[in-house]
Amino acid sequence: MPECGDRRDDQSWVVVELTRSGEIRAEEGTLELALREALRSKEHPVFIPAATYLRNGHRVTIHLMEGYAFVATGLPETDYFALERDCPHVKKVLASPGPSNIPVLSVIGDKDVDEMRSQLRQVVSADIDVGMRVSVTQGTYAKLDGLVMDVDENEAQVLIELRSFKLIRSIPRVFLEPLCEEGNE
Repeated sequence: MPECGDRRDDQSWVVVELTRSGEIRAEEGTLELALREALRSKEHPVFIPAATYLRNGHRVTIHLMEGYAFVATGLPETDYFALERDCPHVKKVLASPGPSNIPVLSVIGDKDVDEMRSQLRQVVSADIDVGMRVSVTQGTYAKLDGLVMDVDENEAQVLIELRSFKLIRSIPRVFLEPLCEEGNE
């Protein structure tokens, strides 16, 4: 059955093509902050379809879609187009000609971005290995960090150290995100 209702209030995302320096910042893990600074909005949602972390002491970057970033709508359109002019990491903000040749932002839906996030989590979770420092992204232990002690096909045994005690819990691998610790590169 087709979905009904008003979808105009659903979140959508502006598609941004990156310059080479933007791609480098994505690999360094600093692009999201740079885009927010250029937009003058510290909290505005940005999605970079890449993940960077340490594996066996080496920096690993997994790209789901290299050369692009997605910025949530909700700001004046002129703010997005200003990224092309003011941000050295943005090559182009995708748009199509509208009435009177005034550009209209090209956007994708929140469902598409959620799907990309899920795909990226699945790719990264396949790389979870014993000895990795991870952050738990969902579930009871969300927002806690730990050390992977053992892995099987779907879960990892994670040592979580709290101030007063330590515990080991089985956590689905897709709920884990490897940490990229700057001091260990």
